[in-house]
Amino acid sequence: MLNYRIVEKAPFTVMGIKRRFNADTSYQEIPKFWNEWSADMKGLKGMFGICLDMDGKDFDYWIADNYAPWDDIPEGCEWTVIPGGLWAQFKCKGPLPNSLQSVNTAIWSEWLPALKGYSLAGNYSLEMYGPPTEKPEDYESYIWIPLKKD
Repeated sequence: MLNYRIVEKAPFTVMGIKRRFNADTSYQEIPKFWNEWSADMKGLKGMFGICLDMDGKDFDYWIADNYAPWDDIPEGCEWTVIPGGLWAQFKCKGPLPNSLQSVNTAIWSEWLPALKGYSLAGNYSLEMYGPPTEKPEDYESYIWIPLKKD
């Protein structure tokens, strides 16, 4: 059973670094991207993981933070606007990347196909990361999926 809620969010701007991935290998390759980033950090905290332009099997994956217009964008970073609207927010609890990947698989293979009254509203999704915890099993992250009412 997936733990989620549906909320309304205003548009917001993020900045970050991105790389192109293929859906068939993304569960192996995206954690490597995070490991590479954590060695350098490029001036980011890594609040979000964002999948954009998910047409077909290839997509852009961003390691991103909220953009503050009064701050400089770190070298090598870009910015983009995440549209406002309805979002299904799914709670993931436990060590990364397993907790997040298992919820993500259930969303796309079980939850979305069975969804009534709503449909997918865009070709993007977000991961939001919480603060570190003492025990990996207590760690909380979230997956956000954009929705529209049917």
